[in-house]
Amino acid sequence: MAKEKGGKRALAPKIEEQARKLALPIVEQNGCKLWDVCFEKEGAMWYLRVLFDLADTDDPDGESLDSDRCEEISKPINDLFDKQSFIEQVDILEIGTPGIYKKLRIPEHFQSCMGKRITAQVKAEKGEEFVTGILENYSKEKDEIAEITVDGRSIKFSKCIKVNLDEETDEYEELDENESENRSDETVSEE
Repeated sequence: MAKEKGGKRALAPKIEEQARKLALPIVEQNGCKLWDVCFEKEGAMWYLRVLFDLADTDDPDGESLDSDRCEEISKPINDLFDKQSFIEQVDILEIGTPGIYKKLRIPEHFQSCMGKRITAQVKAEKGEEFVTGILENYSKEKDEIAEITVDGRSIKFSKCIKVNLDEETDEYEELDENESENRSDETVSEE
């Protein structure tokens, strides 16, 4: 087979679009939402990742995606993808959840995470820096460069190497505060 100009990188948007169209109905039929479909190179391998999450992550019932439910979603997607011509370009197919550190890369991700804590790995003058804080804004006008605002600081999206949801940090901070309060209570009661 002759290689197309640009190789797999040039095919990535088309493969992502085809995979998204095929996976979306399966994910939604199982009461979940499609978080992302990404075809990207890591090392020498090309990964096609289909990531899904609960439709409403603020569900008070405490519903979760256990391994059985993930299997109910991933098996039919895998079976369907095996019949597609684009699968020949894929070295590794990953189907599952995005985890707690969800990677934010498309406008819908940023819009759904407004007001939440994120960590952005950003190109700086002397290497890289990590900016952690509350995502206050994501803006992109028609032909403008996209920007995010984290704790009042505007960052051009083109300077971001990676942006992830950082919800677990909030939980650790709360635990640390509670633990330090408990320790001070214990100290007082021991005296």
